[in-house]
Amino acid sequence: MKSIVLIFPYFGILPVQYKMWRVSALRNPSVDFMFFTDANVEPAKNIIVHKMQFSDFQQIVQKAFDFSIVLDRPYKLCEYKQAYGYILQDYIKGYDFWGFGDLDLVYGDIRTFITEEALSHKFLLGWGHLTLLRNDQDANAFFMQQADGYQSYKDAFTTSSITFFDEFDHQGCSDKWKDCRPKDCWLEEPFDNVSKPKQSYHFCSLNRGWENVLFEHIDNKLYMIRYHNGKWERKESLYAHFQHRGFMKDRITDYSHFIVTPDSMRDYPRRFVNLTLRYYCRSQVLMTKLFQWRDYLIWRLHLTHMR
Repeated sequence: MKSIVLIFPYFGILPVQYKMWRVSALRNPSVDFMFFTDANVEPAKNIIVHKMQFSDFQQIVQKAFDFSIVLDRPYKLCEYKQAYGYILQDYIKGYDFWGFGDLDLVYGDIRTFITEEALSHKFLLGWGHLTLLRNDQDANAFFMQQADGYQSYKDAFTTSSITFFDEFDHQGCSDKWKDCRPKDCWLEEPFDNVSKPKQSYHFCSLNRGWENVLFEHIDNKLYMIRYHNGKWERKESLYAHFQHRGFMKDRITDYSHFIVTPDSMRDYPRRFVNLTLRYYCRSQVLMTKLFQWRDYLIWRLHLTHMR
């Protein structure tokens, strides 16, 4: 079995989904998770923690390059994600694959989807919430390769602006892998990237199309569930990503079986299961409108401040 390590430089307050993330990470014992952090991350058998301040990690990144980089705040770290294999090569020796991701999500059974056949490729998935790369010189240095029409890593690493160098749809690294090295890519989407509240307060899977859904986690399995045409349907998922939902609450007391609703993580219901789940996954049009207006007001205030 090919070895995998996922890298998380994280500085600041952990997201509200962290406890859920941690439980799901521990239930994937064949994958290691490596932190560089000042946060309260407790080490475990497959969770490796390098305690440091953000300034310490800034120095590690700068030492990897012979030009002055811009890494002026933790959020700028997203620009460097596809360079972690190059920057942190001394930390990941011995692993077949390395990757990066987010903490505002919950994993299912990673090895169900990231199979040995999938790992015959060099570049997997490609999204900021989870991406894997083969740990070899070619893949680790690919972010440096220049190609017409694609972002330059030096440009991305020398501006304080966010260029989305690590993501799809911005002519960054993922687009370059997909377009220039398609045979080396595994770009399936067996995950669920959930709609932002301003797009749809209730859960909709932006990439797999299901609407008004919930997520059920039992043992090490994650399922997207919905009530459709008079019956419940389930689809297994690699992970679910809950972006821009800092207002969620963790109400779980039994992590062996829980659900994720639009505003919380909570125990799987023991009584009136059908009615309870249908209530949680209902369409919430008014809440969507509320978040649309909230984001509009924030945008207007930002414009006023910039004038």
